[in-house]
Amino acid sequence: MIHEFRTPIAVMTPHGNGDAFLFIDYGLNVNSVWVVRLSDGVVKHYYSDDIHIYGNPMDGRGWDVPHEPNK
Repeated sequence: MIHEFRTPIAVMTPHGNGDAFLFIDYGLNVNSVWVVRLSDGVVKHYYSDDIHIYGNPMDGRGWDVPHEPNK
């Protein structure tokens, strides 16, 4: 199944911040893949355990994900 987000989701990847615009689910036995446009325009694919989705800072808890990717 492929799902296109109507509004891109802000994510942090090993290569920096980006916007996820597609989600690909291959089923129960395979990790899902997120298609992300990075800030420099490069499009990359990431497994679900390689990215972090930013929470909404307007909920009163601030940013719940550090702004720098893990090194």
